[in-house]
Amino acid sequence: MITVGVKQLKDNLSGFLQKVENGEVVLVSRHGKSIAELRPVFENKEQETIAELRRISLITGGSGKIRQVKSIKNQDPGSLMSDMIADERR
Repeated sequence: MITVGVKQLKDNLSGFLQKVENGEVVLVSRHGKSIAELRPVFENKEQETIAELRRISLITGGSGKIRQVKSIKNQDPGSLMSDMIADERR
C-alpha cells in the first residue's frame, strides 16, 4: 500500500493511476489523516490474480516492441532443419 498526500496525488495523478492499474492500493491523506483509498476495479478473478502477480514482481508486462524475426521460408525446401540451424550458427 502506498500513502500519498493530496498535493502529491494531484501533481502526479497519472503515475499513481498507473500503479493502481498494476494492482497497487493508494491511500490518500490530508494533514496526516487518511481520507480516501484508490484501489483497482477487476472485472474477473483472472485480472485480480494477474495484478497481484505483477505487484509482487512475479510477472511483468511486455515492452510493446516486437523484435525482428528471421524468416526461413526462402530456404531450400529439401534442407533439414538441423542443417539450417547449423548454418545459422556459423
